[in-house]
Amino acid sequence: MRSSTYKILAWVGAVIFLGFAFYAIEAKSRYKLNFPETVVNFTADDVMGGKSDYLSEKGTATLIVLTASWCPSCRAELPTLKKFHEDFGPKGLRILMIDEDDSKKVARKYKKSMEIPWTMLHWNYDALKALGNPGVIPVSFVVDKDDKIQHVDVGTLNELKVRHELKRLLGL
Repeated sequence: MRSSTYKILAWVGAVIFLGFAFYAIEAKSRYKLNFPETVVNFTADDVMGGKSDYLSEKGTATLIVLTASWCPSCRAELPTLKKFHEDFGPKGLRILMIDEDDSKKVARKYKKSMEIPWTMLHWNYDALKALGNPGVIPVSFVVDKDDKIQHVDVGTLNELKVRHELKRLLGL
């Protein structure tokens, strides 16, 4: 009796597991990220005060990063971003971070505590719309001088791929 009960429970568990796995795969295939080919200008509040826009912040190559203080992956990629800033900033790279925290106060505190040297804008619907409304973070966009998106990383950025793209765009 006990043996058959365990077998039934094992089969029910396997069916439930397969059902969840199928649902996750099917849901992921329905959710397609649709990024634009180019970045159009957008304006947002600078977390340190005032306003700025994409055109004022772009460089020969621009790395736009969607982030938030509560996101572990976003925090994990900060050393890589700082290294990019150090290595490529003098050569024309600009990093523009768009923070998706609920308040500018939280974003400002995050920028200060993490010693982030580049511009950090507070999210708004126009900025997210200009980047295809990804609905996830972190997302990193490598953009050329003509505002064309050359590479997108959803999730923690691929350091080697982004470094390669930045070198290419900066002629290094």
